[in-house]
Amino acid sequence: MQQASAPPALTIVVYLAAFALVLFRMSRPQRISTARLWIAPALLAFVGIWAIYAEQSLAPSPLWELAVAVLLGVAFGVPLGFLRGAHTPVQVTKDPGVMLLGSALVPALIYVTAFAARLLLHLVFPLGSAVGAVVGDGVLVFAVAFLAVSYFAIYRKFSALKNECPDP
Repeated sequence: MQQASAPPALTIVVYLAAFALVLFRMSRPQRISTARLWIAPALLAFVGIWAIYAEQSLAPSPLWELAVAVLLGVAFGVPLGFLRGAHTPVQVTKDPGVMLLGSALVPALIYVTAFAARLLLHLVFPLGSAVGAVVGDGVLVFAVAFLAVSYFAIYRKFSALKNECPDP
């Protein structure tokens, strides 16, 4: 029995709306608490891991291919995440545990581009294709690692600034 699914046009509209929201929110400076700093990376990591899990449950790839894709994604995402975090403007505010974080358009574009590239790979290559699944998963892991590590670097930068001048 065939399962009902959303029409492709509706799916594309939902993706575009979600991508536009992410880009809008991350393209301007934000006041953010240290607790809230971890919500976006955790949520986006959950979405990325869920997407990989869902695809692997439909058309599993060999474990070694998935492991190589994950390792390559992490290997490229971690250093670039530290680089991004080091160059993101961070300011201490008068409120305890709150920072002013510069715009994050580049990481938002990287994350959105990773999902778009994964979607394009799935459109070009059939379900179960090693290229479509494994390369798409590697790109997604890269984006998640990049984002998580960049926020970790931003947190370290904020902590160092807060220790330098405890009363802004």
